[in-house]
Amino acid sequence: MTTALIDSVNGSFKEIIEKASNPSAKEQMEALNKTLVANGFLMKGKPFPTFLKPYFLSNEAKSLFAKATKHVMSAAEKCAGIYFEKPELRKYFEVDDIEEPYVDIQPNYPRRLIQARLDAFYYPESSELKFLEFNCDSPSGMGWHDRLVGFIAEQPAYKALEDKFDIKMEILLDRFHDMLLKKLRESGCTEEKPTMAIVCDRESTIRNDVNCIIDYFNEKFDHKTIFADPRDGVIKDGEFFMNGEKVHLVYRDAIQEFTAAPKETNDTLEAFKQGLVCFSNPFCSRVGGLKCVLWFLTDERAQHRFTDEEKQAIIDHVPWTRFMHDEETTFQGEKVNLFPFVKENRAKFVLKPNAGFGGFGVTIGCEVGDDEWASVLEDCKENSWVVQEYVPLPKDDYPQFTPELEWKTKNVNVNFFSFDGEFGGGFVRVADSSIINVHQGGGLIPMCFVDKEK
Repeated sequence: MTTALIDSVNGSFKEIIEKASNPSAKEQMEALNKTLVANGFLMKGKPFPTFLKPYFLSNEAKSLFAKATKHVMSAAEKCAGIYFEKPELRKYFEVDDIEEPYVDIQPNYPRRLIQARLDAFYYPESSELKFLEFNCDSPSGMGWHDRLVGFIAEQPAYKALEDKFDIKMEILLDRFHDMLLKKLRESGCTEEKPTMAIVCDRESTIRNDVNCIIDYFNEKFDHKTIFADPRDGVIKDGEFFMNGEKVHLVYRDAIQEFTAAPKETNDTLEAFKQGLVCFSNPFCSRVGGLKCVLWFLTDERAQHRFTDEEKQAIIDHVPWTRFMHDEETTFQGEKVNLFPFVKENRAKFVLKPNAGFGGFGVTIGCEVGDDEWASVLEDCKENSWVVQEYVPLPKDDYPQFTPELEWKTKNVNVNFFSFDGEFGGGFVRVADSSIINVHQGGGLIPMCFVDKEK
């Protein structure tokens, strides 16, 4: 029933696109690109990569996403705790000497992993969901996504589909804002109209995403939100200011933007240390985003940490992952010596830098030859890598104009946001490459949940 509904939506949308005139589908895409450019949505000087078609999902899929996100993030929170509880395992989290004093500070509210993005593969035909990695330090894209929802919803093709089906593309920033305000209150702030600062390097590649968040918060909510660079912080008379505004909450970008030049960001770091301002994410969230967390989730030696529901979620949704070091482990119930086993079974595995991001360095065994695989394995002996069981790439069809309309099969991954441990919505990334990342040429599209046919 659910698969038939989604097939029907996809079929109807394809028909709408192919029959569109005045404006044609090509003209609608051109108009969308002009809107993107006019609003500063650029990637490497070109319109932000996207498509007219969102990713259609059932409401049953959303229920699955919510349940899986809750239990997997609860287990990941416990894995992040290993950094603080087991000094002998700290090395796997790759926290450097400059970051360590700030990572060691615990927030004055519950949880360490406050806002996270979980990158996953979803297979509608079987309702299987596999989480491949987490970004628990500074996940981006929410501002881009929510503006994109508005742009796509204005296209005639989407409006025509709304006439046939009950469909909805969900906004992320309302739930994100509610979560920030919740953490601020839990931290003890009683200011009636607190000022929030969205903080990243002023030259950051996500600056437009940040600006979208700021604009939305200021238009929607009855308190001020400002932009600031980590270097803009000033402590004065026991209070924290950025760009002349007293700030109660900082929502931050990557930890490296604060610690790379600590003399320049000293007041901002000191305000965090002294508890003069509420930070989200706290710097301790950094340890939740390492690939080694998936090792801890799936290693039998850590299973005592988890509830029965968490264990089942891990079994169902997290691929087998191990840190690449010379040891005996288990794979599908069999004892194996890790390095020779991974070398001999290249097509079954993916190698990833433990602290990698943006898909850089990821090596997919079935897509490289023996020599390249052996070369990466040699690097695994010197540097920090994980090996993960290969999960096939989900695919979907999207309209492209080259220059005329063609339907192209693309690889897709779904990206869920977790706000304080609960599912907060998400978006989808689409690419020709097996490495699906906007910074490597992929596109971003909204999820669109389908209730029923009208």
